[in-house]
Amino acid sequence: MIPSFLLAKLYVKGSLKNTNDGFEFALKNIIDSTMLIGIGPISVGEKNYEGNVVTMTVGDRTVNGTELSKSNPVPVRMGVPLKVSIAGDTLTAGEQKITISATTSDIGRIKFDITDKVA
Repeated sequence: MIPSFLLAKLYVKGSLKNTNDGFEFALKNIIDSTMLIGIGPISVGEKNYEGNVVTMTVGDRTVNGTELSKSNPVPVRMGVPLKVSIAGDTLTAGEQKITISATTSDIGRIKFDITDKVA
């Protein structure tokens, strides 16, 4: 089990921003290379986002949250950034608390909280 304070360091501070159809943020794997087999829910305030509204981009590959699985993992190498995009709602200005959940092939479920301001 990796402590949540260490997992929170995966988040790229200052990367939270609104997009035309929602919001996005960046993560950077600083722990160890792994295979991501699930992502979500992503929670902001009282609202949860998961499934087809969550997409993840690593390099030139973009995968919808519903496509991630043991049979369709995404390799996340150490030091490589990835972008998480959420379709639907844009965020209000100011500080936001976000809870990020994901599942890796070797560790299992991870979950951590971050706080950032919308850029």
